[in-house]
Amino acid sequence: MLNFVRSHRRRLPLEHVLIAGHIADLDDIAVALALLPADAYGQVLIEAPAGSLDGLTAPARVSIQRIEPSTGSLDQAVTAWVSEWVPQELDLRRNVTVWLGGHASSRVDLRDLGVDHLTI
Repeated sequence: MLNFVRSHRRRLPLEHVLIAGHIADLDDIAVALALLPADAYGQVLIEAPAGSLDGLTAPARVSIQRIEPSTGSLDQAVTAWVSEWVPQELDLRRNVTVWLGGHASSRVDLRDLGVDHLTI
């Protein structure tokens, strides 16, 4: 059996974005997505009921995920994303931006993310 180790340091692009929010942040999320460059890479996590994200668009390499509204789901999704994409070791060539909508900030505990600095 072969095991492959995925190194984020060797992959391009070295700029990643996470946009997370609640359905009440949808207008702000749409603006944030419109401001991203066409080559942006990352993920959008939105706590929203089914069918409520129709028409929301993102650059080709930015995926949009709907999170079923329930206690802790958005927090868990953001924590999982950060643990995967924010490296433990400092890499000055790499930039990770996390944007949380105003309605989502009370649902996500940034102290548990284990990073020294987030651009929010």
